Amino acid sequence: MNTIPTAKEMSSLLAYLSNLLCQNKLICPDSKNYLDRASTQLMRFSSSRTWEYALKPSEPIVFVPTLDKKLGQIVPHVYLEVAVKPPEKNDIPPFKKLDIKIEIFDIKGELQTRWHIDLANYKENDQYQAGPLFHLQSGGHKPQANRKEELKISRPRWTMPPMELILTCEMILANFYPEQWEKIRGEKKWLKLIHTAQSMCYLAYYQRIHDCLFKPQSLIPKKQSESVLTALWASEWDNKKSCQKSSTT
Repeated sequence: MNTIPTAKEMSSLLAYLSNLLCQNKLICPDSKNYLDRASTQLMRFSSSRTWEYALKPSEPIVFVPTLDKKLGQIVPHVYLEVAVKPPEKNDIPPFKKLDIKIEIFDIKGELQTRWHIDLANYKENDQYQAGPLFHLQSGGHKPQANRKEELKISRPRWTMPPMELILTCEMILANFYPEQWEKIRGEKKWLKLIHTAQSMCYLAYYQRIHDCLFKPQSLIPKKQSESVLTALWASEWDNKKSCQKSSTT
């Protein structure tokens, strides 16, 4: 089963996401234009399952203001770069690039927090940066922004499954717009978006966790040769010795 939608299919999904968020008055009109532009970016890849798209930091999805107990009104922003390619092995998620930024501003436009959902950087010395291959971290610097806006602490990098735009939007709705989320979360078209995104992001990730905890093709716990965190660490994810060790335990 191929878990990667074609570029044309993904374009249609983003177009529906754009319309849904707009119709439910969850995003600003300009943000719908940016999201529609991302949908159009995908069309140039046609029926390929290797594709990419981006929302620029200067053209993010801006959600409508929502209430916060401490800050009053807040405004979530999202921008990202995503690139996928069918992996050589089925146990590796299909992302070549994954960099999602979630920023929360107060109503005055001052940044209150920034979070990244990232694929670990692969360095020139053939080593990954320290941390889980897919992770959540706070802070970081917004490109071309005032360096004073940079949040200094970027660790820990929390273990987290990969999430592209659809799943990120679901998380934002569930946390900041719960009434609207409860209204749409059972709709068939919404669930089609979620199912496609979950298949692309979660299947290989949770299979790796399963393989770390259980004997092959069973739910029988096995003797631990490594922790789940070790198995999900960037330097170990595609390590052949690690794979062989796990398969023979």
